[in-house]
Amino acid sequence: MTEKRINKRVNPPDGSIVVNQINGKVLGKIIDVSAGGFLLAGREKYSAGMIFQLNLILEVNPQVSLSVGAECIWSDPQTSGLTFGGFQIIDISGQDNQTLNDIIDQIDH
Repeated sequence: MTEKRINKRVNPPDGSIVVNQINGKVLGKIIDVSAGGFLLAGREKYSAGMIFQLNLILEVNPQVSLSVGAECIWSDPQTSGLTFGGFQIIDISGQDNQTLNDIIDQIDH
């Protein structure tokens, strides 16, 4: 199968999480991240079409918190209670976008 993704995906360091800015709850653990979105694994409920205002907390040195608006594109609830979900970044500041791209390059090398 041919890879159709535009953006390079990387696996962030362990402990990298996503926090819902509205209620302060951890939405899940970041499995991989790209300039356009991220794969999340968590126990909170989310499904396709839901839009969130989030903080991506990346456990790089030093720790980085990026504010993003993101839409859940797909979700796959597991019998274990864990839900995997693909999120598209739909809003990010220029500075946070540059920081995210710098971190992706740093992890990729």
